[in-house]
Amino acid sequence: MAVSQVPAALIPKIWSKALWLEQARASYFEKFIGNDENSIIQRNTDLEKEAGDTVTFGLLMQLTGDGVDGDSTLEGNEESMVFYDQSVTINQKRQAIRLAGLLAEQKSPYDMRNRAKGLLKNWFARYRDKKFFTVLSATPSANRILRAGGKAAENLIADTDKLTLDLIALAKRKAELATPMLRPVMVDGEPHFVAVFHPWQIRDLKGDPDYKAAVLNAAERGKKNPMFTGAIAMWDGVIIHEHAWVPVTATGASGANVGQGLFLGAQAAVEAVAKKLYWREKAFDYANQQGFAGGIIHGVAKSKYASEDFGCFVLQTAAKAE
Repeated sequence: MAVSQVPAALIPKIWSKALWLEQARASYFEKFIGNDENSIIQRNTDLEKEAGDTVTFGLLMQLTGDGVDGDSTLEGNEESMVFYDQSVTINQKRQAIRLAGLLAEQKSPYDMRNRAKGLLKNWFARYRDKKFFTVLSATPSANRILRAGGKAAENLIADTDKLTLDLIALAKRKAELATPMLRPVMVDGEPHFVAVFHPWQIRDLKGDPDYKAAVLNAAERGKKNPMFTGAIAMWDGVIIHEHAWVPVTATGASGANVGQGLFLGAQAAVEAVAKKLYWREKAFDYANQQGFAGGIIHGVAKSKYASEDFGCFVLQTAAKAE
Protein backbone atom coordinates (compact mmCIF):
# COMPACT_ATOMS: atom_id res chain seq x y z
CA MET A 1 0.00 0.00 0.00
CA ALA A 2 1.38 3.41 -0.98
CA VAL A 3 1.90 5.83 1.91
CA SER A 4 2.09 9.59 1.46
CA GLN A 5 4.85 11.31 3.38
CA VAL A 6 6.79 14.56 3.41
CA PRO A 7 10.19 14.28 1.69
CA ALA A 8 13.03 14.40 4.20
CA ALA A 9 14.60 17.40 2.44
CA LEU A 10 11.48 19.51 3.11
CA ILE A 11 11.24 18.80 6.84
CA PRO A 12 13.70 21.53 7.96
CA LYS A 13 11.87 24.15 5.85
CA ILE A 14 8.49 23.12 7.26
CA TRP A 15 9.73 23.24 10.84
CA SER A 16 11.54 26.55 10.25
CA LYS A 17 8.29 28.11 9.04
CA ALA A 18 6.36 26.68 11.99
CA LEU A 19 8.99 27.87 14.46
CA TRP A 20 8.94 31.41 13.05
CA LEU A 21 5.14 31.65 13.06
CA GLU A 22 4.72 30.21 16.56
CA GLN A 23 7.51 32.44 17.91
CA ALA A 24 5.77 35.45 16.37
CA ARG A 25 2.49 34.51 18.07
CA ALA A 26 4.29 34.15 21.41
CA SER A 27 6.11 37.49 21.07
CA TYR A 28 4.68 40.48 22.92
CA PHE A 29 6.09 43.02 20.46
CA GLU A 30 4.86 41.29 17.31
CA LYS A 31 1.55 43.17 17.49
CA PHE A 32 3.50 46.42 17.04
CA ILE A 33 5.61 45.27 14.06
CA GLY A 34 4.77 45.99 10.43
CA ASN A 35 6.45 46.40 7.07
CA ASP A 36 5.76 50.09 6.49
CA GLU A 37 6.29 53.49 8.12
CA ASN A 38 2.92 53.31 9.92
CA SER A 39 4.25 50.79 12.45
CA ILE A 40 5.69 51.17 15.94
CA ILE A 41 8.51 48.90 14.79
CA GLN A 42 9.20 48.72 11.06
CA ARG A 43 10.59 45.43 9.76
CA ASN A 44 12.60 45.06 6.56
CA THR A 45 13.43 41.68 4.98
CA ASP A 46 15.41 42.82 1.91
CA LEU A 47 18.51 40.94 3.09
CA GLU A 48 16.62 37.68 2.70
CA LYS A 49 16.99 38.18 -1.05
CA GLU A 50 20.42 39.81 -1.33
CA ALA A 51 23.85 39.75 0.30
CA GLY A 52 24.91 42.33 2.86
CA ASP A 53 24.96 43.04 6.58
CA THR A 54 23.31 46.48 6.81
CA VAL A 55 19.87 47.85 5.96
CA THR A 56 19.16 51.57 5.72
CA PHE A 57 15.63 52.61 6.61
CA GLY A 58 14.01 55.89 5.60
CA LEU A 59 12.48 57.74 8.55
CA LEU A 60 9.44 59.54 7.18
CA MET A 61 8.96 63.16 8.29
CA GLN A 62 5.61 64.96 8.41
CA LEU A 63 4.70 67.49 5.73
CA THR A 64 5.33 71.06 6.91
CA GLY A 65 4.00 73.25 4.05
CA ASP A 66 0.75 75.25 4.06
CA GLY A 67 -0.67 73.94 0.77
CA VAL A 68 -2.64 76.30 -1.51
CA ASP A 69 -6.07 77.89 -1.27
CA GLY A 70 -8.81 78.35 -3.83
CA ASP A 71 -7.62 78.36 -7.44
CA SER A 72 -4.02 79.15 -6.55
CA THR A 73 -1.55 77.15 -8.62
CA LEU A 74 -0.52 73.89 -6.97
CA GLU A 75 1.69 72.69 -9.80
CA GLY A 76 5.24 73.72 -9.04
CA ASN A 77 4.40 74.23 -5.35
CA GLU A 78 4.31 70.57 -4.38
CA GLU A 79 6.08 69.44 -1.22
CA SER A 80 8.63 66.64 -1.29
CA MET A 81 8.50 63.67 1.01
CA VAL A 82 11.44 63.94 3.40
CA PHE A 83 13.24 60.82 4.64
CA TYR A 84 16.22 60.56 6.96
CA ASP A 85 18.46 57.53 7.22
CA GLN A 86 18.60 54.92 9.98
CA SER A 87 21.00 52.02 9.47
CA VAL A 88 20.77 48.61 11.13
CA THR A 89 23.53 46.00 11.13
CA ILE A 90 22.56 42.36 11.42
CA ASN A 91 24.02 39.57 13.56
CA GLN A 92 23.17 35.94 14.24
CA LYS A 93 21.59 34.55 17.42
CA ARG A 94 21.32 30.79 17.98
CA GLN A 95 20.07 28.42 20.67
CA ALA A 96 19.96 24.62 20.80
CA ILE A 97 18.70 21.61 22.76
CA ARG A 98 20.60 18.32 23.00
CA LEU A 99 18.79 15.23 24.23
CA ALA A 100 20.50 12.81 26.62
CA GLY A 101 19.98 9.69 24.51
CA LEU A 102 17.44 7.18 23.29
CA LEU A 103 17.35 5.14 26.46
CA ALA A 104 16.95 8.18 28.70
CA GLU A 105 14.34 9.88 26.56
CA GLN A 106 12.21 6.93 25.39
CA LYS A 107 10.38 9.21 23.00
CA SER A 108 9.88 9.17 19.28
CA PRO A 109 11.74 11.76 17.17
CA TYR A 110 8.48 13.56 16.42
CA ASP A 111 7.65 13.97 20.12
CA MET A 112 11.18 15.29 20.62
CA ARG A 113 10.75 17.73 17.77
CA ASN A 114 7.51 19.11 19.18
CA ARG A 115 8.91 19.53 22.66
CA ALA A 116 12.08 21.13 21.33
CA LYS A 117 10.10 23.43 19.04
CA GLY A 118 7.98 24.61 21.95
CA LEU A 119 11.02 25.42 24.08
CA LEU A 120 12.88 27.14 21.26
CA LYS A 121 9.77 29.09 20.26
CA ASN A 122 9.43 30.52 23.76
CA TRP A 123 13.15 31.21 24.08
CA PHE A 124 13.34 33.19 20.84
CA ALA A 125 10.12 35.10 21.60
CA ARG A 126 11.60 36.15 24.95
CA TYR A 127 14.95 36.97 23.34
CA ARG A 128 13.41 39.30 20.75
CA ASP A 129 11.07 40.98 23.23
CA LYS A 130 13.90 41.64 25.68
CA LYS A 131 15.98 43.05 22.84
CA PHE A 132 13.23 45.49 21.87
CA PHE A 133 12.78 46.63 25.48
CA THR A 134 16.54 47.06 25.90
CA VAL A 135 17.01 49.00 22.67
CA LEU A 136 14.00 51.29 23.15
CA SER A 137 14.79 52.20 26.77
CA ALA A 138 18.56 52.63 26.40
CA THR A 139 20.12 56.12 26.74
CA PRO A 140 17.12 58.28 25.83
CA SER A 141 18.08 61.62 24.28
CA ALA A 142 17.71 64.64 26.54
CA ASN A 143 14.53 65.97 24.92
CA ARG A 144 12.82 62.58 25.00
CA ILE A 145 12.53 62.12 28.77
CA LEU A 146 9.52 63.05 30.93
CA ARG A 147 9.58 62.64 34.71
CA ALA A 148 6.70 62.37 37.14
CA GLY A 149 6.26 65.27 39.53
CA GLY A 150 8.07 67.58 37.12
CA LYS A 151 11.41 66.45 38.56
CA ALA A 152 14.43 67.92 36.81
CA ALA A 153 16.59 64.82 37.17
CA GLU A 154 16.14 61.08 37.52
CA ASN A 155 17.91 61.02 40.89
CA LEU A 156 15.22 63.33 42.32
CA ILE A 157 12.31 60.97 41.66
CA ALA A 158 10.77 59.76 44.93
CA ASP A 159 8.26 57.02 45.72
CA THR A 160 5.50 59.65 45.67
CA ASP A 161 6.18 60.60 42.02
CA LYS A 162 3.69 58.15 40.60
CA LEU A 163 2.44 57.50 37.09
CA THR A 164 -0.78 59.38 36.29
CA LEU A 165 -3.03 59.82 33.29
CA ASP A 166 -2.07 63.51 33.29
CA LEU A 167 1.58 62.53 32.70
CA ILE A 168 0.53 60.30 29.79
CA ALA A 169 -1.53 63.14 28.31
CA LEU A 170 1.46 65.47 28.74
CA ALA A 171 3.64 62.97 26.88
CA LYS A 172 1.18 63.01 23.99
CA ARG A 173 1.26 66.82 23.80
CA LYS A 174 5.05 66.83 23.96
CA ALA A 175 5.19 64.18 21.24
CA GLU A 176 2.96 66.21 18.92
CA LEU A 177 5.00 69.39 19.48
CA ALA A 178 8.46 67.81 19.41
CA THR A 179 11.05 68.42 16.69
CA PRO A 180 10.87 66.11 14.91
CA MET A 181 7.38 65.34 16.10
CA LEU A 182 6.52 61.76 16.98
CA ARG A 183 4.17 60.40 14.35
CA PRO A 184 1.20 58.48 15.70
CA VAL A 185 0.18 55.21 14.06
CA MET A 186 -3.15 55.18 12.31
CA VAL A 187 -5.70 52.67 13.60
CA ASP A 188 -9.02 52.56 11.75
CA GLY A 189 -8.33 56.06 10.47
CA GLU A 190 -7.55 57.51 13.91
CA PRO A 191 -4.11 58.48 15.30
CA HIS A 192 -2.80 56.56 18.31
CA PHE A 193 0.34 56.26 20.39
CA VAL A 194 1.32 53.27 22.53
CA ALA A 195 2.67 53.41 26.09
CA VAL A 196 4.12 50.42 27.97
CA PHE A 197 4.75 50.46 31.73
CA HIS A 198 6.04 48.14 34.43
CA PRO A 199 3.40 46.50 36.69
CA TRP A 200 4.55 48.66 39.63
CA GLN A 201 3.94 51.78 37.54
CA ILE A 202 0.53 50.45 36.48
CA ARG A 203 -0.34 49.72 40.11
CA ASP A 204 0.17 53.40 40.88
CA LEU A 205 -1.75 54.46 37.78
CA LYS A 206 -4.77 52.49 38.96
CA GLY A 207 -4.97 54.86 41.91
CA ASP A 208 -5.69 57.76 39.55
CA PRO A 209 -9.38 58.77 39.90
CA ASP A 210 -9.77 58.93 36.11
CA TYR A 211 -8.43 55.42 35.54
CA LYS A 212 -11.84 53.71 35.58
CA ALA A 213 -13.03 55.80 32.63
CA ALA A 214 -9.84 54.95 30.74
CA VAL A 215 -10.44 51.22 31.25
CA LEU A 216 -13.95 51.48 29.86
CA ASN A 217 -12.65 53.41 26.85
CA ALA A 218 -10.08 50.73 26.07
CA ALA A 219 -12.67 47.96 26.46
CA GLU A 220 -14.85 49.60 23.80
CA ARG A 221 -12.03 49.73 21.27
CA GLY A 222 -10.16 46.56 22.12
CA LYS A 223 -11.67 44.34 19.44
CA LYS A 224 -10.68 46.49 16.48
CA ASN A 225 -6.92 46.10 16.10
CA PRO A 226 -4.09 43.84 17.34
CA MET A 227 -2.42 46.83 19.04
CA PHE A 228 -5.28 46.80 21.55
CA THR A 229 -4.65 43.13 22.39
CA GLY A 230 -3.63 43.02 26.03
CA ALA A 231 -4.14 46.76 26.51
CA ILE A 232 -5.36 47.71 29.96
CA ALA A 233 -6.67 51.18 29.09
CA MET A 234 -6.66 53.99 26.57
CA TRP A 235 -6.40 57.66 27.43
CA ASP A 236 -6.37 60.64 25.10
CA GLY A 237 -5.52 58.45 22.11
CA VAL A 238 -2.76 56.57 23.94
CA ILE A 239 -3.10 52.77 24.15
CA ILE A 240 -1.71 51.74 27.55
CA HIS A 241 0.01 48.38 28.03
CA GLU A 242 1.69 46.62 30.95
CA HIS A 243 4.79 44.40 30.79
CA ALA A 244 7.18 43.08 33.43
CA TRP A 245 10.25 43.66 31.25
CA VAL A 246 9.96 47.43 31.26
CA PRO A 247 13.23 48.37 33.01
CA VAL A 248 13.19 49.42 36.66
CA THR A 249 16.38 51.00 38.03
CA ALA A 250 17.38 52.01 41.57
CA THR A 251 18.31 55.48 40.34
CA GLY A 252 15.80 57.71 42.15
CA ALA A 253 16.12 59.77 45.34
CA SER A 254 17.95 57.77 48.03
CA GLY A 255 18.04 54.80 45.67
CA ALA A 256 14.28 54.74 44.99
CA ASN A 257 13.09 52.56 42.11
CA VAL A 258 12.44 54.37 38.83
CA GLY A 259 10.30 52.76 36.14
CA GLN A 260 11.50 53.50 32.61
CA GLY A 261 8.11 53.48 30.84
CA LEU A 262 7.99 53.68 27.04
CA PHE A 263 5.86 56.08 25.00
CA LEU A 264 6.00 54.98 21.37
CA GLY A 265 5.08 56.44 18.00
CA ALA A 266 5.59 55.28 14.43
CA GLN A 267 9.08 54.00 13.56
CA ALA A 268 10.20 54.06 17.18
CA ALA A 269 12.54 51.21 16.23
CA VAL A 270 13.50 49.26 13.15
CA GLU A 271 14.32 45.59 12.61
CA ALA A 272 16.27 44.15 9.69
CA VAL A 273 15.75 40.43 9.09
CA ALA A 274 18.18 38.58 6.82
CA LYS A 275 17.07 35.08 7.79
CA LYS A 276 13.89 34.35 9.69
CA LEU A 277 13.99 31.93 12.58
CA TYR A 278 15.30 28.63 11.22
CA TRP A 279 15.37 25.00 12.38
CA ARG A 280 18.29 22.57 12.36
CA GLU A 281 18.67 18.94 13.50
CA LYS A 282 21.81 16.92 14.16
CA ALA A 283 22.50 13.39 15.37
CA PHE A 284 25.38 12.61 17.75
CA ASP A 285 27.00 9.41 19.07
CA TYR A 286 25.87 7.12 16.24
CA ALA A 287 22.40 8.75 16.31
CA ASN A 288 21.88 7.84 19.98
CA GLN A 289 21.60 11.53 20.80
CA GLN A 290 19.62 14.12 18.88
CA GLY A 291 20.11 17.88 18.81
CA PHE A 292 17.69 20.60 17.74
CA ALA A 293 18.71 24.19 17.07
CA GLY A 294 17.13 27.45 16.04
CA GLY A 295 18.67 30.67 14.85
CA ILE A 296 17.86 34.08 13.45
CA ILE A 297 19.96 36.63 11.57
CA HIS A 298 18.64 40.11 12.27
CA GLY A 299 19.36 43.49 13.80
CA VAL A 300 17.36 45.97 15.89
CA ALA A 301 17.98 49.69 16.42
CA LYS A 302 16.16 52.60 18.00
CA SER A 303 15.41 55.18 15.32
CA LYS A 304 17.28 58.47 15.65
CA TYR A 305 17.32 61.75 13.75
CA ALA A 306 20.20 64.17 14.37
CA SER A 307 21.02 62.28 17.61
CA GLU A 308 17.42 62.69 18.82
CA ASP A 309 15.20 59.67 19.44
CA PHE A 310 12.80 59.69 16.51
CA GLY A 311 9.71 57.90 17.80
CA CYS A 312 10.18 57.19 21.50
CA PHE A 313 9.87 58.96 24.85
CA VAL A 314 10.89 57.48 28.20
CA LEU A 315 8.49 58.25 31.06
CA GLN A 316 10.34 57.99 34.37
CA THR A 317 8.13 57.51 37.41
CA ALA A 318 8.22 55.88 40.82
CA ALA A 319 8.12 52.08 40.77
CA LYS A 320 8.23 51.13 44.43
CA ALA A 321 8.65 47.41 44.96
CA GLU A 322 6.03 45.45 46.87
